[in-house]
Amino acid sequence: MSLKDAVQEKLSALSATGGFVGRLVRDENLQPIPQTADYVAVTAAELSSLAASPPHNVKDVRLTLGIDKEGMPSSVKIVVGVANQLRPHKLNNTILVAVCPANRDKYDQVAEMLGEHLTQVLELVRDGVMVGGGRRAVRLLLTSDYEALCTLHGHKGPSATMPCLMCYATKAPSMTHSGLDSLFGTLQDVEAPSTTPLRTSSHLDQMVLANALHVGPGEQMANLPQAGHRSIERPPLLCIDPLQIVPIPLHSTMGITPRLLRLAVELIVSCRGRAAGLAYAEGLAETLRCVVRVRPAPYHGGVFIGRDCHTIAESSDAVCRTLLGLVPEKGHAAYRRLWVLWRKLVRTMNRAAEVEMGEAKDFRSTAHLFVRHLKHNFPWVSISPKLHILLRHAPDFLDRFGSIGLYGEQAIEAWHGYYNQISAKYAAGTEVDACANLARAMAIARDASDSNLVTTLRRPAEVGARRARKDGDGRLRVNKGGVGGCREARQKAIQKGRQWAQSIFREGDRTFATFLTRLASGED
Repeated sequence: MSLKDAVQEKLSALSATGGFVGRLVRDENLQPIPQTADYVAVTAAELSSLAASPPHNVKDVRLTLGIDKEGMPSSVKIVVGVANQLRPHKLNNTILVAVCPANRDKYDQVAEMLGEHLTQVLELVRDGVMVGGGRRAVRLLLTSDYEALCTLHGHKGPSATMPCLMCYATKAPSMTHSGLDSLFGTLQDVEAPSTTPLRTSSHLDQMVLANALHVGPGEQMANLPQAGHRSIERPPLLCIDPLQIVPIPLHSTMGITPRLLRLAVELIVSCRGRAAGLAYAEGLAETLRCVVRVRPAPYHGGVFIGRDCHTIAESSDAVCRTLLGLVPEKGHAAYRRLWVLWRKLVRTMNRAAEVEMGEAKDFRSTAHLFVRHLKHNFPWVSISPKLHILLRHAPDFLDRFGSIGLYGEQAIEAWHGYYNQISAKYAAGTEVDACANLARAMAIARDASDSNLVTTLRRPAEVGARRARKDGDGRLRVNKGGVGGCREARQKAIQKGRQWAQSIFREGDRTFATFLTRLASGED
C-alpha cells in the first residue's frame, strides 16, 4: 500500500465515523478563516514548493511528517500523522512510513530513507485527498527534533552561524559576521521586537538549484558565501514554507526544563563557588528523586523524559526551596519567577487541543517575559535556538494554527517507545531485517477500523471521588508502608542521579567560567 492510499484510507474512515475534525487557519486578529473553496489538483509541471501551503480559504487536510532517531536499538523512524482528529498522537491514529537502523540521523542516511517516500509525499500534495465527497488540499507540517529538522533542510545545525530554521538571525554578535548581525540581528537580541526576515521556501529552492549548478562532486554548499547559503550546506530534501515547521514543543520542554535546573547550579557557583556548586547539584538530584519523584532515564541519554519534565515544572516549588539561604533573596525570587512563567508555557505548548484566543495572547506575552527575564537576571545565559523559537516563532505558529501540541513530536516518540517494548518480537539476523519486520507488521495491522479510530470513554468520576481525604487513607504517600523498591534499584537510582548531577555541574561551571572570561576581556 502506498503512502497516498494509507492516508486516504485513514481519512475515509474518519469521515465515515464522524471523527474528521476541521482545522482552520487564523488571521492576524486570531479569527478563523472560513474554508469555502475546493482544491483543484495540479499537474506535475505546476507543482511547486508552495503546493503544501494552500491558500487559507481552500479546504485542506493537515498532515504532519516526522523524522527522528531514538530508541533501543537505535533507529530512524518516519511517521505521518493526521491532525484532523481528536487524538492525533495515538499510535493507531498515525502511519509508520519507514524504520531504518541508525546511530545518527545523518543527511545521507535520511536522504536514502526518504528516497521513494518523498516522491509519494509530493504526489499526495499534488493530488490532494478526498474527504466527504470533496477534494481537499494537503497542508504539510514538519515535526521532528531539531537535529532531524536540520538534516531534512540540509542545514548545518544548531551551532551554525544562522542556527534558526525559521529566520536568518545569527547565533551571537561577532566581528566575522558583523555585517550579517547588523542586517539580520542575533538570537541574543531579546529586548527589541524582531525585524529579522523569515526564511522562505524560495530560498530553499535556490539552494537546490545552487547545488546542481555550482557545487562540484564531494563539495558542500558551505563553500558558497555565507550571505548566499545562510547555513544551508546540503540541498534541502523537502522544500516547504518554513512557517509550517512545528516549533518542537516536546523537545523544547525536554531542553529548557533541564536548562532551568542547571541554572540553579550556576547560580550557586556564582554566589558560593565551585565546591558548593557540586555539592548543591548532588543535593538537587536527591530532591528530584525523593521529593519530585523523577529520575534520569538511562535509555534516553541520562536525561529526563518529557513526562518527567512536566512533573518537574509542576513541582518546581521543591526545586526553588533548595536555594533558600544559599543565594541572595533577589536571585532566589528571580529564579522562582522563571519557573512560574515556564509552568504556564509548558501547559499551553504541549496540550494537544486548540486554544482560545485569550490563552494564545497570554502565551505570547508570557514567552516574551520568560526569555527576557532569563536574559536580564542571569546574563551568563546564552539564548539557544530552542529559547529563540519559544520567543520569536512559537507564538506566531500558535496564532496561525491555533495549537502547537496538536502538531508536536509526541506521536513519533510514541513509536520509539513502542519499538523499545516489542523489538524482541520482531528480532531477526540483522537490524535491517528487524526494522523491516516491524514495518511489514505495522502495514498489515494498519486497518483503519472503528475500533482504533473511536475510543469509548468511561464516564468521569464525581469530583473528589479519587481524592484521599482521611489521615489514615492508604492512598496518601505519607501513609504508605515500606521504602518502595529494592535496595539495589534504589542504589542504582542514586548513582544515576549523581552522574546527572556531575554532568550538569561540569556544564554549568564551564558556562559560568566562560562568561567570566568574556566579561574580563570586554566582550560582554
